Parts: sequence; structure tokens; C-alpha cells
Amino acid sequence: EMEANKPNWYDALNGLPGLLGSSISETFEVRRLAMFVKENIDVLRVEDQTPVAVFSELADFIEGLTELLNVDHDSLEYWKRSNNLKEHYRHRVHLGIDGQERAISIAQVKDFCNGIIRKTTRSVEKAKDAKGLFATYFYHEVTQYHQLDKGHHGEHHVRALAFKRHDLPYFLEGFVHAMRVMDKPQAAGLYKAIKQSPLYDKPLGMYKVNAPLAKETEEIGRTRIFPSGWLENESVWLHMEYKYLLELLRSGLYAELFADAQKCFVPFLDPARYGRSILENSSFIASSAHEDKNLHGQGFVARLSGSTAEFIHIWLTLSAGPKPFVLNAQGQLELHLAPILPSWLFRTKAQEDLPKNTYAFKFLNRTLVVYHNPKMQDTFGNKGVRVREIKVTYADKNVVTVDGAVLPTPIAQDVRALKVARIDAILG
Repeated sequence: EMEANKPNWYDALNGLPGLLGSSISETFEVRRLAMFVKENIDVLRVEDQTPVAVFSELADFIEGLTELLNVDHDSLEYWKRSNNLKEHYRHRVHLGIDGQERAISIAQVKDFCNGIIRKTTRSVEKAKDAKGLFATYFYHEVTQYHQLDKGHHGEHHVRALAFKRHDLPYFLEGFVHAMRVMDKPQAAGLYKAIKQSPLYDKPLGMYKVNAPLAKETEEIGRTRIFPSGWLENESVWLHMEYKYLLELLRSGLYAELFADAQKCFVPFLDPARYGRSILENSSFIASSAHEDKNLHGQGFVARLSGSTAEFIHIWLTLSAGPKPFVLNAQGQLELHLAPILPSWLFRTKAQEDLPKNTYAFKFLNRTLVVYHNPKMQDTFGNKGVRVREIKVTYADKNVVTVDGAVLPTPIAQDVRALKVARIDAILG
């Protein structure tokens, strides 16, 4: 519910809050937060009876909402009751809390989280269409209402009694959030469905930020003013496309990611078509929906913010693995090198101090990491090669060799302290 007068990430839908707009992205994120809390309670092995002291206003809100989540109300009734709880809570804490604390148990926290997960799961199912996809954005038309007395500005207030939901066409944003709470098979199914949807630009092999909006009212926001395929209307918005590709990586869809990467990642584009240096991201790429075919695939407006941040995140994960630094069972620091690289990213010719069949990157902006791949195979999948041996060269030229893919505590600490000049990892 866009009660803050903003449509979240996609600010070109700036008219949607005024149409009683809502977004499924927050539904997924609330669910993800509840799952995060619940999973980490399990990791910490906290007993159900363990008390947690919270300020009394919050304790009342949690208890009231938990009770509501455990009763099967229809959507409108739930909306009324939960909003009453929310507004009452806000009224109480508007000028601060009274300072009283009350204990709630871990069992109550779990019950609260479970209620959120059930509610949001049902909500997502209700949003799905016949293809198993769902809109990211909605607006709601009040179809029945009760007129109240005049407010303090002399205008009549109303109480909504019924709504009609309007689903906007697909936006890539919602599916990015969805993948964050899916397992690999679910994400794979969603990926295939998106590939068959209007979000996929087949001529370019890229992903558009939204499906066609021509049939939507201009009241939804400025996105309707732009031509199709331009700016925030059906273009390839690099920041969101890279967010989507990052979620493919996080979901373990490596083959799918690398199949898309050669057409989606700017460094692999044809500079003549891209229209600028492939070392520079753009704000957006004109999609094949644009009426001028000469602009298809061309990047516009230099952008060094969101898209670059997502690209660096992808690059680091591919190069070092999802969690390079970890704590072992004894609570000691270790460095795990687990690259996720296709064979075609390894160099085929020697260059300076890098032999052929290698991939190199700078770790922590200081240590040169070189992967040696004599078999020239992928580093993922059932037939993928893994790190078998690591040679660590310190800044003072001292060399240490370690079997396996894990650097133990002293060496891991030295890497993090920037004392290591180079790491050579042998794959096999």
C-alpha cells in the first residue's frame, strides 16, 4: 500500500499512489524478512521460552497483529483491522515511547513470523494469473463507500466498503523480489515463464523494465508519456536488468545466467550498436519496442550508479564465490575460493605474467587472484572443475602452498589484512 506517496523503486509510476496503488515487491520483502528472522533464530538455537524485552507499544502491536494473522478473515476485513492496529501504534509512538518494557517469548516471535509468511504466501498466490506470473503494481477503485461527516477542511470523508483491483502489465521488478524467496526449481520455472513473456526482448536478447503500457491510463505516472522503448517505458533499464541477472546468480541458475550474459552485459555488446564505450554503463538501452529501428540496442545517458553497483556485485560473486570469508565450526576465519565461471571467460593466450587458460581478478583491491584451468572447463555444475591447490605469495615473496579450496585462519586473516600479493589457485 503506497501510503507514503511513493511507488518504491519505479518512481516513474508517480501517479499510482493517488490511485490507491500497491506493489507486490514489498509483499516479497516482508516475507523475506520474516523468513530471515525465523531462520536465524534456528541458527542461534534459542529456546522457545527465552524472553525478549521490547517496548510495550511494540509488544501490543505484535500481539494484536499475530492474533489477526491467525484468524482467517477476508481481505477487506483484514485490511480494516490491520490498519486500525497500525494507526493506533503510530498514534502511541508519534511523540516517543513511554519507556515501559514487556517480555515476549521466542515462541511468540516465531508465531508472528509464521503468520506473516502464511499471509504473504496466500497474497502472492491470489496475484498470479493463468500463466503463473503476476503483476508488480496494482491500483484499486473504490466501488462502494459510506459517506462520513465533513472533515476539518470542510470536505466529506468516506469509508471504503469495496474495491476493484486493477493489475498493471508485467514489470521486471516484481520478479526480482520474487526470486529472493524462491528455491532453485521455483526460480527456474519463473525464469522460463519470463522468457516467454512480453518482458523479454527477443531481437536484443535483453529484458525490458516493463511490458507495454499503451492501454493504461496516463494517471499512473510519467512513464505513460514516454514512447515505448524509451526512458522508463519498456526500455532495457540496465539497473533493473542487472538486478534480475544478479538474482539468477543467487538462485544458482548459472547456465541461464551465462546464456543471457553475452547479450545483456554491456562489456559483451557490439560498440557500434551500443553507440558508446562498452566500458561505460548507460541509464537505459532503447529496446526493440521503439519505433525507430536505428535506435534499437543503443545506450543513452551515462550511468555509474545502480547498474554499476549490481555489476560489481555479480563480478565479485562470479570471481570469488558467494561467501569468500566464513567462520568455521570453531568460530575461526577462513577464506573459501569457489568461483562460478564458464570456460569461455578464461584467457586462451598468455599475457605478461598470466599464462594461458587462466582467469585473474583483484580481490579486496589488492591481492591478484589467478585461477589456472588446464582442462578449460566450467567451474560449476556436475562436471565442473574446483579449486584443488592454492599457492599464496606474500608481499615479502614468501610462498605458502595449501591443498584444497580453503585458506585456514592465519592466511585468511593475512589476506584480509592486505598482506598477500598474489594467490594462484589450480582447478581440477
